[in-house]
Amino acid sequence: MTISVNMERQMEEIFIKAFPFWNDLTEGQRRNIQANAVKNFCPKKTRLHFGGGECAGVQIIDAGRVRVFITSPGGGDITLFRLLAGDVSILSAACMLNGMDVELDMEMETDCVIYTIPKQIYRKLYDESSAVKEYTMEMISEKFSDIMWLFNQFVFSNVASRIAGALLEHRAIAGGDVLDLTHEVLARDAGTAREVVTRILKQFQSDGLVKLTRGKVEVLDAAGLGKI
Repeated sequence: MTISVNMERQMEEIFIKAFPFWNDLTEGQRRNIQANAVKNFCPKKTRLHFGGGECAGVQIIDAGRVRVFITSPGGGDITLFRLLAGDVSILSAACMLNGMDVELDMEMETDCVIYTIPKQIYRKLYDESSAVKEYTMEMISEKFSDIMWLFNQFVFSNVASRIAGALLEHRAIAGGDVLDLTHEVLARDAGTAREVVTRILKQFQSDGLVKLTRGKVEVLDAAGLGKI
């Protein structure tokens, strides 16, 4: 019984941190979420697909790092954004809204723990609570703004600038200058070929911006990368 109570408290703490509307819900609504939320452990490299009318529901990343991307008909992919511990994947539930269907893929870049609130449970909350509806629309709008910014970068910026931006993003995630990062990962993030990434990284190294070793990139001049 003690274990069950502790698990309930742990789950509630996760929801309180993830959802700013939590205190606006009724006791019954909060209990309904807790009773129906599903906890999953997803090993590194697990891939999930959402879209085509299929909704996973709203997902909370309790631990780990997730890459969200889109896949082209030819099999290539472009990274849209990453989710870290405490983040909410709201777009995985977007198709529960009328007329909205988003095709997305998720890949676990580390071992992950994910809580999922089923679509029918979240949809009921969305219909009943103005606070939930406001939060949902704000989050979806924010993510689409991020995606539009990304595509503007692909259209209007050069590849070197995108690679520099990807390096700075990974540096922020890692919290340090030495990055366990392959050229293939950077190619996906920048939407270009691996060979292009290799060539540009070598140029960055010649310019004193980075140091390259096998499977690692060390950022030597973050300010310089930010100016590219």
